Amino acid sequence: MKKALFFLLLSGFAIGVFAQQVESEFQDKPDKRKNATYFSNGLQSKYREDTDGAIRNFEQALRYMPDDAASMFELSEQYYNAGRFEEAFRMIQQAANLDPENKWYQMRLGQFYRNLEQYDDYIELYENLTKKYPDDPEMLSELIDAYLVMEQYDKALSKMEVLEKQIGQNDFFTEQRLSILKQKGDTKKLIAELEKLIEQNPENTRYYSMLAQIYAENGKDKDTLRLYEKIKEISPEDPYVSISLLEFYDKTGDSEKAFNELISAIRNKNLDLNTKASIYDYWMNKNQDSNDVDEQARQCGEAFLETHPDDKIAYLILGSYYLVKENAPKSKEMYQKSLAIDSTDFLSWQNLIISESRLNENEAVRDHAIKALKYYPMQPVFYWYAGVASAVLKINDEAITFLEKGRRYTTDKIQMANFDAFLGDLYHEQGEEQKAFEAYERTLRNDPDNTLVLNNYAYYLAVKNQDLDKALEMSTKAITAEPNNATYLDTHAWVLYMKGDYKEAEKHMSKALKLLKEPDEVYQNHYNAIQLKLKN
Repeated sequence: MKKALFFLLLSGFAIGVFAQQVESEFQDKPDKRKNATYFSNGLQSKYREDTDGAIRNFEQALRYMPDDAASMFELSEQYYNAGRFEEAFRMIQQAANLDPENKWYQMRLGQFYRNLEQYDDYIELYENLTKKYPDDPEMLSELIDAYLVMEQYDKALSKMEVLEKQIGQNDFFTEQRLSILKQKGDTKKLIAELEKLIEQNPENTRYYSMLAQIYAENGKDKDTLRLYEKIKEISPEDPYVSISLLEFYDKTGDSEKAFNELISAIRNKNLDLNTKASIYDYWMNKNQDSNDVDEQARQCGEAFLETHPDDKIAYLILGSYYLVKENAPKSKEMYQKSLAIDSTDFLSWQNLIISESRLNENEAVRDHAIKALKYYPMQPVFYWYAGVASAVLKINDEAITFLEKGRRYTTDKIQMANFDAFLGDLYHEQGEEQKAFEAYERTLRNDPDNTLVLNNYAYYLAVKNQDLDKALEMSTKAITAEPNNATYLDTHAWVLYMKGDYKEAEKHMSKALKLLKEPDEVYQNHYNAIQLKLKN
């Protein structure tokens, strides 16, 4: 109200000043002819969407007739279009004050009150207008909106009844009335209203669903279930009743029936795929620790395949199921079908390659990793698989190229350590020992407890009789972590041998030989060399 008073005072001041200017210039001699000319020109400018021209003409029209409410009305609109909102507001106030019987002026003023959030003025204005125009539904609608904004729900409901008598029952007002009753928390009236609507519209399942939700929120499980079953009876293909029942059974603890409704929802051809995918994700996340989750995923995948055979979702679900169950041939088949539908799907490429690696199909792994890199040239996982497969296929130069590129695209320390560890072994195999040792150093900076690299690096240093103290430190760390690893014990023994500590070397070498399930020539040669030094 304070804002409204301020603008009214301001507009009163403006009228006074404007009148003085006109009196001074025209000595109380308005010119209706010039006023009409400028007004007509203003309308022409308005229709040409020439806002500046329209403003100039309407202002001139007012100069020759300062109490011309029509020019004020038009000028208010043009000021508004020009972003001169306060002037627009003042003009429409003046027009409404000069001609209070003109409903268009009053309605334009009402919109300003609403935009300025002067809701008390807005309500007062439309209460007056509805008294003057009781049969005008537009006036009633505006007043109802004003009551709703101010949360005067009882007044809004009362006026809605009047409006419905004028224009008949309307779905929009029905929904609005239900929403008001819910906001008021008047559950009793809300239930009565819904029961009346169901009686009037026995085939409209929406009202059954809304009433069921109210019953569910108030713990009336029997009534809730009765209504959902009625919906299924009336409309067995209703796309949302299975979702409602899923939520109901899940809430009441009947997981088996809840899952059956999930399957029904997936099989329902009237329910969109995105909604199905969302409720599937919800169910799987909620039940991820259940012993039945894998079998449930399979059943969902089959249901998706039945209703959406041309979408990849079924193949992704079934592929994941078979991958978990270590059925590599079937998981490979599913991901191939997924890629036939969407050749850019990251998960399908990754899991297809994993399936093929489990089948030792190294050429397929290499080829598919290279293809995947065309879509994902910055994904280190595909460089990894391409590099490993190339190494297994003895294409070491290519393997090194893939691994060197892949390590540049990762920011994860352990992942980078894996790349460097593999590179160290490849460089050593190529005879590039300096590069191998540099790769091992990088590995241990990112993963200092990597026992495999600690062992290999220590052994290669011992063979070269180089940095033996460092080699001993690394091999000690490796056997401390895995004291019964024969390979690590052999390395440790050989480092000790190279340092001349033959008794300690014999102790660890003997333990290594005892741990071997089958004889090993390298181990035996190491043992013999130690015995020679001990003169045994």
